[in-house]
Amino acid sequence: MARDGDIDAAAGPTSAAEIQRHVERLYRETAGVLRRQIRARVGNPDEANDLVQEAFSRLLGSPSGPSLRNPGAFLNRIVRNLLIDRGRRIAVRPPFTSLGIETDLAMAPDQGRAVELAQMRQRYRQIIEALPPRTREVFLLHRVDELGYREIAERLDISIRTVEWHVAQAIYRIGKELDRE
Repeated sequence: MARDGDIDAAAGPTSAAEIQRHVERLYRETAGVLRRQIRARVGNPDEANDLVQEAFSRLLGSPSGPSLRNPGAFLNRIVRNLLIDRGRRIAVRPPFTSLGIETDLAMAPDQGRAVELAQMRQRYRQIIEALPPRTREVFLLHRVDELGYREIAERLDISIRTVEWHVAQAIYRIGKELDRE
């Protein structure tokens, strides 16, 4: 006679839904205990959760699932095997050593920012070079030479309104090009 937690092989093949329900019940009854036991051995709650999930996945994927007399015992065997596999992986892994970040990076974080900034400046220069000549001239007089609109208008013999238009066009086109990236 099968106990409440067993799937009886003598009863013949059971339906997939029945097996699913049984494994779900087994999960509700044993997952918490398994999780605590594994956590005590591995010391990491996330890894314990992963191992419990892996154990139940293997139980469900087992070809002998319908014929198991004691799936709880089989589950415990799966957990033991997973812990053995974990131990082997850790044994093969080199021991943890602290790496000095300043000596092991190909480039320091500040250097990475400097490279990114240099690339952005280069892209910005290319976009400005692609502006129409008059728009580029007005924009550079305003942004690089820091001239006011009135000074630019007098220097180029154009209206202040035209200076405003060229600066606005330059800003619009630069923004549009930078958004494409």
